[in-house]
Amino acid sequence: MVSMKGIQLTAPGKYQLRTDLPMPEPGPMEVRLRVAAAGICGTDVHICAGDPSMNGMIAPPVTLGHEFCGHVDKLGPGVDPKALPLGTYVSAEMHEVCRECPACRSGAYHACATARIRGINLNGAFAEFVVVSAGNVVKLPAQLPIQVAAILDPLGNAVHTTLKVPVKDRTVAIVGYGPIGAMCGEIAAFTGASHIFVLDVADLALQRAREWVARRGLRDRVTVVDARQKAVETVVDATKGGVDVALEISGHPVGINNAIAMTRAAGDVVNLGLPKGDTVGIEKFSKNFIFKGLTMHAVIGREMFRTWEQMLELLQRGMQIGQFVTAEMPMDKFDVGLDRFGQGLEQKVVMYPNQLR
Repeated sequence: MVSMKGIQLTAPGKYQLRTDLPMPEPGPMEVRLRVAAAGICGTDVHICAGDPSMNGMIAPPVTLGHEFCGHVDKLGPGVDPKALPLGTYVSAEMHEVCRECPACRSGAYHACATARIRGINLNGAFAEFVVVSAGNVVKLPAQLPIQVAAILDPLGNAVHTTLKVPVKDRTVAIVGYGPIGAMCGEIAAFTGASHIFVLDVADLALQRAREWVARRGLRDRVTVVDARQKAVETVVDATKGGVDVALEISGHPVGINNAIAMTRAAGDVVNLGLPKGDTVGIEKFSKNFIFKGLTMHAVIGREMFRTWEQMLELLQRGMQIGQFVTAEMPMDKFDVGLDRFGQGLEQKVVMYPNQLR
C-alpha cells in the first residue's frame, strides 16, 4: 500500500503527524490533488483543542485541513481529462453538498442541510494528497502566489461577508480584527467603502489594524476603534446616526450587540462570527433592532461558486492579501504553527507538506 504523511485527528483534542496514511484514490467523479500549500484555520485550533462546540461535527480518525491549493494528480472514473488536465493549478470548495435538499435545489449550495466538510468530517488537505469531488475543483490563474492560493477558503468567507450587501460609497463597521476581519477590511477598502471603522478589544489586533491603515495609506478612510472604550458611541457620533453596514466577525455577544447598536436605521448587519454558546441575548431588542428596521444577514462559507468568482476577480484586479500570511513552515511543524496561530501571534500560517517553497 502506498502511504503519505498528514495531520490526523485521532480523537477529540488529539492529533498527530502520521507518515503511514493510505494514499487516497479518487472514486467516480472525484479528483486527487497533490497539495502544494495549506493554511491553518481557527476551526483547526478549536478542533485540536477539543472544543466541545466542534466535537459533534468531527469524525475521527480524520485528516484535518480545509484551506489549500495544489495540482491535479489523478482523475477518477467519469471525469473529463480535457476539463481538468493533470497538473492543473487548483483549489477546491471543501463543502461536499447533497444537491437535493431545499437549499441546494434553490441554488444555495453553501447552506446545504446535510453538507459534509473535508478536513472536519471527511479527510482533508493537511496531507500530501487530498481527494475532492470534481465539481468542487476551482482552477486558479498561474500568476496567483501559492501562499495566497492556500488561503482562498477564508478569503472567500470574507468576500461573502463583505459583499453580502453593497459597500461601495457606504460606511462600514468591522467588529473583530482577526484574520477574517483583516481581510474584510481590505475588501471593503478595495471595493470603495467611503469610511471603515475597525473595532477590536485586543491590543495586538488594534496594532495590526493601525499598521494596515498606515501601510495602505488609509488614514482618511479608516478609523481604528478600541472597543473597550465607548465603541458604539464613537461610531454613532462619527457617522451621525450609525454605519450603513456592520460586519460582525468576532462572534462575541458584546460584539454582536455592538454591531446592531452602531448600525443606522434601515441598515444591514452581516453576521459571520460564531459565539461559543448556543444562545445570544439581544439588548434593547425593540429599540436597537425592530424600531430601526434593520436587516440581519447570516453568512456561512462561500456561495458556490459565485464567491469564488468574485474573489478571483478581485485578486486579478490587484487586491493584495499576501501580507496577511505572517508565517510559512513545513507541515512537520504543524504544532508550532497551530500554537502561534492559536495565540494570535500570527495572522495566517501557511504550511507546505513537502518542503518550504
